[in-house]
Amino acid sequence: DEFIDDMQAAYRWADNVICRAGAMTVSELAAAAQPAILIPFPYAVDDHQTKNALFLVDAGAAELVQQRDFQVDAFCELLAKLSDRGTLSRMSERARSIAVLDAGDRVADVLMEVAA
Repeated sequence: DEFIDDMQAAYRWADNVICRAGAMTVSELAAAAQPAILIPFPYAVDDHQTKNALFLVDAGAAELVQQRDFQVDAFCELLAKLSDRGTLSRMSERARSIAVLDAGDRVADVLMEVAA
């Protein structure tokens, strides 16, 4: 299959994730408390994927690699760093600490206020 139907199971299976930095992906990573290496799509409008990535990176929950700066040796070093269980655990806790798990309820509350 080309697509994963059960992302929750995939996140539970993975030690860390290497991915782009779309808004939904970044939100999912935080909600799943999943450490990540984020490689923003370099042609995204206004470089918004880098801005998305910084939400996790600034919290210490992810590492950022710009595609234009990608070097195999440096990436291998980063992978080695992220093979350390202590590092992964700290990154996971940092992701968990910034996750907004009640976002749907918050949006619904605002909509109900506006509609009233």
